[in-house]
Amino acid sequence: MVLTALKEGLEDLSRARSDKRFNTAKVSVIRNGKEIVISSQFIVPGDLVVVTSGNDVPCDLVLLQSSGPEKNCFVITANLDGETNVKTIFAPSNYEFLPGNPSSSRGTIVCEKSTPDLYSFNGRIEMDSFDGTDEFGVLPLTIDNLLLRGVRVQGTDQVIGCAIYTGMQTKLQLNSRYTGNKSASSEVYINKFMVVLIVGMILVVTVLYLIQRHMESKIVPTIPYLGPPTNFNSAWKIFEDFLSFLLLFNYMVPISAYMNIEVYRVFGSYFMQHDLHLYDSESDQPCEVNTSNLNEELGQVNILFSDKTGTLTKNIMKFVKCYVSGRNFHLQGAKLLLPETGEQLDMASLGDLENTFLEALTVCHTVEVHKGLGESSSESLQSVVQRSLLINHGIVENYQASSPDEKALLEGCANLGIAFVGQKKNVLYIRKNFCGVEDSTFEDLRFERLHVLEFSSERKRMSIIVKDQTGSIWLYSKGAENVIFPRCKPSLQLDETNDQVTKYAKEGLRTLAVARRSLTEEEFSKFEAQYKHANTQLSNRKALIAKCYENVEIELDLLGCTALEDALQDEVDATLEALQRAGLKIWVLTGDKVETAVNISLACRHIPQNAKPHFIIQKTDKETLIRRLEEIKTKDPEVLVVDGTTIAALLTHLPQLFADLALRCRAVLCCRLSPLQKSEIVSLIKRRKKHITAAIGDGANDISMIQEAHIGIGIAGREGKQAARCADFSIGRFEMLRRLFLVHGHYNSQRLALMVLFYCYKNIIITGCMALFQVYDLFSATNVYNSLYLWLFDIVYISFSFTYLALTDKDYNEETLLRHPELYRKLAHNKQASMSVFGLWMLNGFVQCFTIFFFAYAVLNNENVVYSVGQTASFQTFGTMLITIIVIVGNLKLLLISRYMTHINIVLIFVSIAAFILTTFLYNLYKGGELYDVYNQFLASLPLWIYTIICSAACLLPDLVVKVIRDMRRKTYNGNETESDDKIYEHDGEKV
Repeated sequence: MVLTALKEGLEDLSRARSDKRFNTAKVSVIRNGKEIVISSQFIVPGDLVVVTSGNDVPCDLVLLQSSGPEKNCFVITANLDGETNVKTIFAPSNYEFLPGNPSSSRGTIVCEKSTPDLYSFNGRIEMDSFDGTDEFGVLPLTIDNLLLRGVRVQGTDQVIGCAIYTGMQTKLQLNSRYTGNKSASSEVYINKFMVVLIVGMILVVTVLYLIQRHMESKIVPTIPYLGPPTNFNSAWKIFEDFLSFLLLFNYMVPISAYMNIEVYRVFGSYFMQHDLHLYDSESDQPCEVNTSNLNEELGQVNILFSDKTGTLTKNIMKFVKCYVSGRNFHLQGAKLLLPETGEQLDMASLGDLENTFLEALTVCHTVEVHKGLGESSSESLQSVVQRSLLINHGIVENYQASSPDEKALLEGCANLGIAFVGQKKNVLYIRKNFCGVEDSTFEDLRFERLHVLEFSSERKRMSIIVKDQTGSIWLYSKGAENVIFPRCKPSLQLDETNDQVTKYAKEGLRTLAVARRSLTEEEFSKFEAQYKHANTQLSNRKALIAKCYENVEIELDLLGCTALEDALQDEVDATLEALQRAGLKIWVLTGDKVETAVNISLACRHIPQNAKPHFIIQKTDKETLIRRLEEIKTKDPEVLVVDGTTIAALLTHLPQLFADLALRCRAVLCCRLSPLQKSEIVSLIKRRKKHITAAIGDGANDISMIQEAHIGIGIAGREGKQAARCADFSIGRFEMLRRLFLVHGHYNSQRLALMVLFYCYKNIIITGCMALFQVYDLFSATNVYNSLYLWLFDIVYISFSFTYLALTDKDYNEETLLRHPELYRKLAHNKQASMSVFGLWMLNGFVQCFTIFFFAYAVLNNENVVYSVGQTASFQTFGTMLITIIVIVGNLKLLLISRYMTHINIVLIFVSIAAFILTTFLYNLYKGGELYDVYNQFLASLPLWIYTIICSAACLLPDLVVKVIRDMRRKTYNGNETESDDKIYEHDGEKV
């Protein structure tokens, strides 16, 4: 128990130190006009917090000032939503924060109570003095003005924000849950076995005690040489006699097994941490075990919850194809390839439609260029290649994008020769590079950005209104084809593009449709007036703005569509397929939009190719949800796709109905989820009790579900090590999950079951013989064994051989387990340690203890002159006969139950038997001991040698028959022939 407490205490101490480092991080705040440095745990609402580039935001802040020229700052939100792309946060419009003159910018921030929703925020700044900013002296605040705790400021030297939510009230903290200590399902069957043995011990002790009382009252008085009868009805005598039996039979309960279990877990952790197949050389990240008492649980998982971005994908987008003017283009470096003809086109040879399409891509976005970029002039370079490198590597590498799609599109355009080089005061600068054979020319374009119609999961598109150099006003729009196409004018091109989008989707590519329309000055002025009115409303603001957007995004001219490839993690498809074959149902929980998530799920084979996904999107009405769930249930669903809005309604109104349907599916995809929703879904399935859940992710937004699941696995990747530190296990790449489950999970689960069952079995044998002996000693609680045997039985005689086997045994080799994932199912629900299996082991122990005892009894009963000198056997001889067979049978049984026998195993087995012989021999030389000269005579007795051989063979014969039959029926997955895997392998130090 002390060892267990120390081990878990060290693991908790490591977590506490990690938490302390974060809570005591130093931050700068402005109080009473002075900047001071305090620990982050002492920030209070109203503090002005200063955050510099490269540092994490310590609490939820309203951005008031930025060192950036456009009053904005760039942040990485990987800790919140898993996205590694840079997003832009804006200071409130028409607000000037002057640190040197705070009275001129003084106001009151009024905001809603903190909620777990990471994508919405409503508040306002009420200025203390009317300054003409609007007619009410009020500035609206939205999520675009909020720096959330956990985001990292990037590319902006310094920002100042006002703390509004701190400590446990931050949105990130509201998405975290305390789940308490975790315990493995193996502890359930271990405790059941212990309860059975304890009840059995109490039953045996009680029965023997009652028989003893009967003997003392009826038999003892008739035997004069036993002395005068005692007062067996006195309280002290009752207590003394019952305690004597209890102390004698306490060996029936293998309490010392708990220490061996901890040793097994320590070695299991060592094997995982030193497995080179679980080491990621790129990040120098080995497998780490933070909660070793869950090692065996890795072999019991049947529901896997996975994040998408950064876990299944690398979050690295690539612009690979586009469809413009009825032609399908493939991007190949600086050229567009027509696969039908093999023709390659550069910027100089593209038509007007293609040029307009590429211009739209370089204009319709919210990408920023890091400060200082775009200033280098290509005039200093003398060759076309050098100019191209300037664009591709000088500008592209410093794009700061909130969406990986937008960044990939701009990178692809830059490679083709049309690059977005930056913006200044809402003017976008585009440079075209026309590369010819003999010369190269540049054309600079400028667009004044008038308004950005933001992307949202409901709109599934973003638009931008710009004025070109001729004074014409254009609205460019890009987004999901199912929302762009209905807003376009009917045309033949629309149908052709729709067909091409379908082909791209079947290839697992992410698609976007691109369109535009021209606006007159009157139309734009009308739109601006409507938007300004909607944006100043403090209630229903979101709906009013959405309606304003809808009114202008109409009658679009379709330009074409794009296809992007999201690079998947290495071997992610093979890993998911293997886990599905192993019986795991995989749920992908992501904050990404539905279309993106579905495409990725198809690409990585989370969704089977021929399966039909059933969608439940944007449904909140209870009756509607019930009808939809019942409708899907009748269709024998394989794949279910649900969005965050629907999940919220399902978890509120119909959690059990949703869980019943989802658990029938092979794959479940949940999109646009907050971290708290991820945790709630895991908790819903976890409460079903029939499933062992695991959750894997790589960002701080995954921590809540990682901690909620039975097993939490963190990936130490591009998004940092927040998830890895909070997880029970951490790995470097998703593909390692296959080996972690199928190999280490299988071995750990199988080995622990073997350890516990054998421990119970050997204790039954040794205590069973003691119980049988009570029949022949008037139930006097006499121990049939010498005390030396009981002291050394668990420590020496059968400890090292058995423990080493339990640590290294393999029912299948690693290659077989990886090649045949279905073997993982053999251990599901702890089948290898069920009560029926436990019963067979106990039956085997009872049969063997009866065999051992009555073989010895038969040898000594009628003619006990067994020594070569003609002497009769003593009481100590009888006990020595019993323990000799128990030690030999217990050790040799390991040869019959093992599946992976090394020379070290064999040596330890015979060393253990030799250790028994040696210690007994040495003790029998001690003249003051009870065994004096007993073992010398035992070793010299031919009858006792014959007894030892015959009795040992009789005990092991049933086990040998069972092993032969089992091996004859065993399938080894090596072909059509049936072979045994029980081979003696050379011990080569393999670390598994």
